[in-house]
Amino acid sequence: MSLDVDTAVRPQAPAAGRGLRRRLRLLAGGSTTPDRLRRVGAVLVLGCLAAGVVSLLDGAARTAAVQEGSTRIAAVHADAAEVYRSLADADAMATSGFVSGGREPAEIRARYDRDIADATARLVRAAGLLPSDDPATPALGTISAQLPVYTGLVESARTYNGLGYPLGQSYLDSASRLMAREILPAVDRVRALQATALTDTYGRAGSVPIAVLLIGVAVLAALLDAAVRERRRTQRVLSVGLVVAVGAVAAALLWWVLATSVAGGRLTEAGRHSAVADTLDDARAAVLQARSNESLVLVARGGGAADSGFTAAIDSVLGAPGDPGLLAAATEAADPGSRGRSAAVRAAAEEWHSAHRALRELDDGGRYRDAVASSTGAGPGGSGVAFDRLGAALGEAIDAERAAFRAEADAAGAAFTGLAAGPAVLALVAAAGAAAGIAQRVEEYR
Repeated sequence: MSLDVDTAVRPQAPAAGRGLRRRLRLLAGGSTTPDRLRRVGAVLVLGCLAAGVVSLLDGAARTAAVQEGSTRIAAVHADAAEVYRSLADADAMATSGFVSGGREPAEIRARYDRDIADATARLVRAAGLLPSDDPATPALGTISAQLPVYTGLVESARTYNGLGYPLGQSYLDSASRLMAREILPAVDRVRALQATALTDTYGRAGSVPIAVLLIGVAVLAALLDAAVRERRRTQRVLSVGLVVAVGAVAAALLWWVLATSVAGGRLTEAGRHSAVADTLDDARAAVLQARSNESLVLVARGGGAADSGFTAAIDSVLGAPGDPGLLAAATEAADPGSRGRSAAVRAAAEEWHSAHRALRELDDGGRYRDAVASSTGAGPGGSGVAFDRLGAALGEAIDAERAAFRAEADAAGAAFTGLAAGPAVLALVAAAGAAAGIAQRVEEYR
């Protein structure tokens, strides 16, 4: 019984295969008009499908790039900047605490503890966001390894200082050197690497979609050519299917042009705000280094000759002959609407610079206690109060630039909404329209 079934089935498979091969040969080599139309239809459908696949892949890649840049990379970049601020401020507070002598002011100690806690929390979050193979991972490891060493040195310095031993200053100097030479440069490396990654990611997302446009324009030209040729050959109205296909491809191309133009502009603005924030972060870091130097000079009673570190740091902020300074660079790159914040930062920096000069005059004139009061007291003309005002002005300006960055990045993401699927669906509609339009012409020959 099974033999009868097998012998009955076996001849059918070769017959079906021969029929398929015969149809393919007729499609590929047939000389009749229907065969030619079928070949044209196959090319048009394949072109539409290829355009849809390229559009889907490119759209998904751009959407993912904006999402990654606006979330993971931007978060690590912002955390690195805040870690730098927190650690530099902690070092400034540690040195400021020693200016008062054996009893460290409670508010300075509390601010130091907050800075260390905030930096630690942000380091943990950044470590969770960074992939294991990210170039910034080794630098993050350096920070995590050296930060406990730094805090240990500071605690030893406080202990000896409280006992009145001069050894405390040696521990403080060692801690500040560790912070300045190893920890802060590692934090700055993390920030710089993430800034580069953000620029590269946004550059890819906002670039001209060359492959999509080339394939899309080629498919559109082929559809138009087929529609016009059939219109001239048959002396009849245009095929509805081909018209639909042309419209769908044209709509997909327009979608791409508009989306990438809008998103590219937004991403450019986002990058500009991020760059301004980075420049202001650099200015804040220089200010904190200057503050730490101011306190160290007072602790060591080194006099004005040891003040070169402060001068170099504040000159990098306000500018010097041949160097316009960080504030000038930030103002030039920022929006005109932010000029008021830039002016407030510059005024606060100049005020602190003047207060510092007054502090140095007091110290150099033998009025050490008055110089200490200027550094740590609450007097309106003191260096400590002016430093706090400058820090607040810088913080407000940086927060405004970061908020503008997030707004522009969100707008770019909104411009890419549907870009992965929308044009691809239109390409499928175009393929269906092309197939239907050619099939309609083929049917007319029966």
